[in-house]
Amino acid sequence: MTLPQTNLQLFHLMNELGFDVTSQQAVHRAYDIAKKLFGTCFRPCDKPFVCHLVGTAAALASWKQPVELINAGLLHSAYLFGDFQDGEKGSTLRRRHWLRDRMGAETEDLVYRYTLSKWGNAQNTQLHHQALADPKFSEVFIIKMADTYDELADYGILLSPNKRYPFGLLVDEQEEQALLAAIQDLISEEACRQFSTSLNYLRGGNVWPAGLQNERSSFYRVRPGIDDLRRGRLNRRFVKLRSKIKPITKAA
Repeated sequence: MTLPQTNLQLFHLMNELGFDVTSQQAVHRAYDIAKKLFGTCFRPCDKPFVCHLVGTAAALASWKQPVELINAGLLHSAYLFGDFQDGEKGSTLRRRHWLRDRMGAETEDLVYRYTLSKWGNAQNTQLHHQALADPKFSEVFIIKMADTYDELADYGILLSPNKRYPFGLLVDEQEEQALLAAIQDLISEEACRQFSTSLNYLRGGNVWPAGLQNERSSFYRVRPGIDDLRRGRLNRRFVKLRSKIKPITKAA
């Protein structure tokens, strides 16, 4: 499956799947927030981070998840990495109130619970059992699977050899099979098939020219502008002012 990576592609998908106008308007609000929080951010493979967020939301839409989960997919990293320009970190009360006012309590609560979730040391069978026993954790698990699937679906992870595959995928067959079983049980057989197809393709090795690879292993930001041409703030103001002054032509 080719996941949408832009807002327009996502809305086309939602139209095809029968999502109503109200749902699409809610997703548009979430997208508007995401582009403000992550407009200068990129994945290790150099893909714009907003595209990854759209891909995560698209996976959730294709799995016929509620719109609140789709919106949480678009905003799942808001408290982890989002640039609110407030000098704060994490899921502060001020940030939570702001997001709740704009996206509703259910979506904000999903984003908050995702922020608190830990994935590093748990075995996939344990995650499966926890999700079966706890519907709230199951929701967060499904968002995490959408986040993971977007990493696999376009093979971008192969551009970043230093980035570790999540959940033991491609390095631990037992853990991989346990995760696929959880996906089939908690999401759908189709979602499991999508994961399996991408994993089988990735096993074939790198599909990208070596020159496209990089050493990054995590999310990063790009400072706007060209460093070689960068001027200080006062100098930039002077240049703008000078460009507005029209040359004076003397009368003959």
